[in-house]
Amino acid sequence: MTEAVAPPVSASAAKKKFATPPVKIACLSCRASRTRCDGANPCASCKSRGRECVYKPSRRGGARVRRKPRPIEELQHNPAFSGELPPDEATPQDPISVQNYIDPGAGLKQLQDFFQDSDFIFDTLFMTGVPGSTSGESASEASFNFPAQPIPVARTYKSDQAILDAYYIFIHPFFPILPPPSGMSLDQAVPHFQNDTDGFQDEYQPSTPISLAISAVLALVPCANDTNHLNKESVVFRRRYAQYLAQCAVESIEIESEIPDSSTEPPKALNETPDGFSRPQFHPGVPVELESIIALDILSVYEYAQRGNLKKMQARAGQALVSAMSLSLHTCADDDAFAEAKRRIWWMTYICVCQGSIVSNTEPTFSVFTPSYTTKYPVIQSDSEAFAVYIQAQQAILSATQFVIELNKTVKSGGDMTRIYERMKEMETSLEPLTTLADAWVLQSTTTTPVDPTEEVLSRSLRCMARIKLNSARIKVHRYCAFYDMPVFSGKHCDLKSKSEIDNDPEPRTWPACSCSSMVALPSPPMAGPNGTISPPGKKSPHSEHSPNGSLPSTFPFSSHQSAKICLKAAINIAQSFDDLPYPNPFGQLCPAPCYLSPTSTIVCPRTMPSFAGCAMQCAYALLMVNHKTRAMYTENALTTPMVESLLLRLQAGLASISATLENYATAFEALGGMRDQIRSVIEPTMMFDPTV
Repeated sequence: MTEAVAPPVSASAAKKKFATPPVKIACLSCRASRTRCDGANPCASCKSRGRECVYKPSRRGGARVRRKPRPIEELQHNPAFSGELPPDEATPQDPISVQNYIDPGAGLKQLQDFFQDSDFIFDTLFMTGVPGSTSGESASEASFNFPAQPIPVARTYKSDQAILDAYYIFIHPFFPILPPPSGMSLDQAVPHFQNDTDGFQDEYQPSTPISLAISAVLALVPCANDTNHLNKESVVFRRRYAQYLAQCAVESIEIESEIPDSSTEPPKALNETPDGFSRPQFHPGVPVELESIIALDILSVYEYAQRGNLKKMQARAGQALVSAMSLSLHTCADDDAFAEAKRRIWWMTYICVCQGSIVSNTEPTFSVFTPSYTTKYPVIQSDSEAFAVYIQAQQAILSATQFVIELNKTVKSGGDMTRIYERMKEMETSLEPLTTLADAWVLQSTTTTPVDPTEEVLSRSLRCMARIKLNSARIKVHRYCAFYDMPVFSGKHCDLKSKSEIDNDPEPRTWPACSCSSMVALPSPPMAGPNGTISPPGKKSPHSEHSPNGSLPSTFPFSSHQSAKICLKAAINIAQSFDDLPYPNPFGQLCPAPCYLSPTSTIVCPRTMPSFAGCAMQCAYALLMVNHKTRAMYTENALTTPMVESLLLRLQAGLASISATLENYATAFEALGGMRDQIRSVIEPTMMFDPTV
C-alpha cells in the first residue's frame, strides 16, 4: 500500500480555523471550556459571550515556541508521529526506568508517554490533513502514514447528559461511583473522524474533570459501525484521543484548585479563602467539590487497564484518597440528598487504593482495616448487601496478597515458616465459608439487562466480582503449597513469577509428586521424598535450621493434593463468574447474550473498568498447572479414559472462558492485550479437543 503524501499548498490558499498556531497564553474561560483563545484582552470568545476575561500564566511548561517547518520526510521517520506502533509497544521490551514506571507485574502491555501536553496532543490529533494549511507547526496526514480510507474514528458525545448516560451504560455496572440512575439510559455516541476538523471548535467539548475522565474511558470503546476498529491506525487514534481527554482531565483538576493570586501575588493568596465552584453540577446528586475525586478514581483504572502504568494508577488513587479524607468522606454520617453519593465515592476510592496494592503486589500505603472508617456502605435498591460483600471480598484478596508478600520474603530469607503456616490456616478458615456462601448466591437479572433505577444488573455485577475476588484470594493462599509457584507465563503477572525468573535460578526444578499425607514439608525446589512428603534435593528445608532443639521442621497445614484441589475449584468458580458478568447494553432492549454496540453492529460490547483482571491470570494459572499435573501423572493412553478426559475438558472450557473474557476487555483496553496474548500462547498447546467446546 502506497503512503498518502499531502500535496503542496499555495501561499494564497485560505487558512482554515486550525491553521493558526495556538496563542502563548489562553484566558481561564477558554481553557476551562477547551475552546481556542485569540490572546486578546478581552478575547473574542469572552467578548462575544459577555463574560469576564481573566488571564494567568500557563502551568504546562510556559509559552509555546514557534519552530521552523520540518520537512515531510523528517516527520515521516519520527515514530512519535508515525501511524505505526513504536517497536517497544509492538513487542515487550525491557522494563522502563523504575523512577518513571513500575514493571507491569500484572502482565500489562505498557504504552509510553510520548506527549504530556494536552494542547500538543490536540493539535496532533485534529490538525492533521487540514486542506489549505500552510502552518509548519502541525503534522500533515502523510506524516501519520494514515491511508485515505478507511478513516480512523473515535467515540464522542454532544453534551454532559449524553456522557452521563454513556457512563451508566458502559461504566456504572462495573464501577458504581455515582448514585443510581433516574431512568434507563440510551447511548448517544457521535463518531468523530480523524480528518473531521472543520467545525470541531464549535462543537460541545467536555470541560470538567469528571466529564473528561469519563470521556477518556468511553473513547476507548469502538464506534458501533466501525468496520475497521482493529486496524492499527484506528487503535492508535482512539488511544491518542483518549489520552488527550485523560490529560485534559488532570489539567482541569489542577485548574479548579488554582488560585489566580498564586501566580501574581503569593502573599495575598495565603490570606484568601479558596473560591467555591461556580459551574453547574455534572450529576444532580453529586456535589461539585467531589467530582475531581471521581475523576481521579476513574483515571486510576484507566492508567492500569489502558496504559499499563501501575505507578500512575496508584498515584491517581492515592490523590483521590487524600482528597476524600480531607473532606471527611471516610467518617461521613450525613443523611441528606448527597449521602449516597458520598458513600459510593468513599468506598470506591477505598477499592481503588486497595486494588493498586493488589496488582502491584505491594503493601498498602494506608490503614486498610482501621475502625476509623465509619462511613456506611452504599445501598442498592434491589440488593442491600451487594456493596457489603463486594468490599469484604476486596479486603479478603488484599489480605491474601499480603500473605503472599510475607511468604515470599520468608522463603527468600530462609526464615522461620511457622508464622506463615499459622497465617495460611487462618486465611483458609475465613475464606472457605465466604466462598461457600458465594456459591449459593442467586444472581439477579441477566447478562444483557440494561441498568435501571433498581440497579439489578449492578447487584449481579458486584456479586460476580466479589466471587471472583474471593476465589482468587483462595488461589493466592494455596498456590505455593499446591504448585510451588512453578511459572507458566513468560511475563510477570501480579504476584505470579515469570519463566525468566526461574531460568536464572541454577537450581533444577522437577514436577512434585502428589502427597497423600496431610502434612507436607516446605519444598524449594520440590522433589518427592520417600515418605510421601516433599523436600528439596540435597538441601535442608529453609526453615529447618530455625527449629528449636533439633525438632522436626514445621510443615504446611495442607497437602499438595488438598491445595491443588482447592485451587482447581476456585479457578472453575472464577471462570464461571467471569461468564456471568453482564455486558453493557447501549440500546436498552433485552437481547440474547452477548450485547452488541448496536442492533446493526458486529462488535460485542466490551466490559469496562477491569482493574481486577489479574484474577483471570490467577484462574488461568491454576487451570494450567492442574492440566500439566494431570498430563504428568497419566500416560498418553490413560488421558482418553472418561474420568481424565472429563477433567481435561473442564480445564479447557475454563481456559477458553478466560481467554474470551480477556479478548472482550482488550477490545477497548490495550494494556490487557498483554494478558490476552499470554493466555493464548500457553493454552493453544493444551487444546487437545475442539476449541469450540
